[in-house]
Order: sequence, then structure tokens, then C-alpha cells
Amino acid sequence: MQSKFEELTISSGNTQAKVAPERGGLLTSFSVKNVDILYLDRETFNIPEKSIRGGIPVLFPQAGLYSGPYNLKHHGFAKLKTWNLIERTSDSVTLGLSSDESTKSDYPFDFKLDLKAKVGEGKLDYIMTVENTGKAPLPTTYGTHPYFEVSDPEKAKVIIENIENFNCQGVDWTKDYGVKFLNTGKIRILIPKTNMTLQKEILIESDPNLFQLIYVWHEVGKNFICVEPWTRNDYALNDAKQCIWIKPEETMEFPISISAKIG
Repeated sequence: MQSKFEELTISSGNTQAKVAPERGGLLTSFSVKNVDILYLDRETFNIPEKSIRGGIPVLFPQAGLYSGPYNLKHHGFAKLKTWNLIERTSDSVTLGLSSDESTKSDYPFDFKLDLKAKVGEGKLDYIMTVENTGKAPLPTTYGTHPYFEVSDPEKAKVIIENIENFNCQGVDWTKDYGVKFLNTGKIRILIPKTNMTLQKEILIESDPNLFQLIYVWHEVGKNFICVEPWTRNDYALNDAKQCIWIKPEETMEFPISISAKIG
């Protein structure tokens, strides 16, 4: 299906990624040796009224659910906004999003976001920088949401390592699943070879002091498994003690990296 929104392509050697500024700054694809690492449902991508299934959506100001005084939807508002192109090179792209009247009606804080995606051989670096441009401390419980492409019938054969108290083979993949675990910092995913696809070995690296949780989620009948680094839990933005607070005129970086070996 043809894309209805512009996608900016970056590449380095055998590695490529694409980003869609108009569709919430979504990283729509990451591929190595022409093998897709990420899943994307093009129908949901092309229809603005639909919640996108796929890529790496931006979860700001919060990952997960919220029920406090701000008017925030599930996973926040950044994934619904049009982002601006700040800088683009052959192997990297930086998008920006700043507070305005519409964001402040939902979340009354001044901010500037810079989202940088950079590819190297077999690797994607994905860095969110949050700058507090206001006069009051800014709360966030930011998170990321990678959708990894796995055919639904093959999910039971996937191996996910380094998540404490998680047994991939113990999951009933015939039912929807969504559970959070403590982040160990390096998560390895092995997607075995099939008649149609090559083996994929994926490594997700993030700072467990910053991204404290890993959320593993899938839907029955859909060709993806999400392994998501979150800084905090559902409803954490409701609780001042659980929030990450960024002081006025300060910035904070939230980097993750995803590496992939094919075959």
C-alpha cells in the first residue's frame, strides 16, 4: 500500500530507516540487508483518525495510561502531532516539536522536543531530548514503543532473553498479552528462520536507571511483538513522586539503541 504521508529515508551501508514527520514523528521502518525489523500496518498509518499500529511511536508526555488533571490520552499527544524537520543528513534525521496553545490546553508546560534517529551498520540510535523552556518544573514519564515484525503463527518460537521473570515460551500467544517487567538494560530477541524469512537477532539497549520498565505486548492475529522501554509505569504521571522532573532551562536525553543481525 502506498504511503499517503512523506517519509524521510536515512541509510548507512546495508541499513535503512524512515521517519514520517506529519504522522507524529513516527519511525516507520528500520531494515538491515533489506529485511524489515519493524512492523507497520499501512492502513492505520494512512488514515489519520486511526491509532497507528507499527513502527516506533513517540510516547510523550507519558507512556501508558493517565487519569490526572491534564487532558491526556493514552500514550500522550506527541504521536498525534506534526513534527518539524530540524536537520537531515544521509544517515540521520532530527525532528522537533514545541509546546503551543493546543498542547498547553492538555498539558500546561512549555517544552521543546528533539527526536534524532541515526543509523549505522546494523544499528539504529533513537534519542529523545526534552528541554524545559518554561518557568516551572516539567513532569514526564516518556516511553518508546517498538513493534517488531513476527508472523503470528511463529510467535511461540521466538526467544526473548534478559527480561527477569519473563518466559517467552510460557506465554499463550493465542491470547492477547501485555505485562511489564523490570528492565535489565540489554534485551535480546531471536526470531527464528522460516520458509519465508531469515533469522533475526535483535538487541535493545537502554539505561535501566532511566528506562526502568520493559513492556511486552502483542495482539492475536497481528504480525508483531512489542518490546517497549518505558521510563515509568502506567499512571505514574498522576504521582509527583514517580514523575521525572526536568527543571526550567534544563534538558534531558532519553537514548535507546536497536541492533539487528540477519541470517
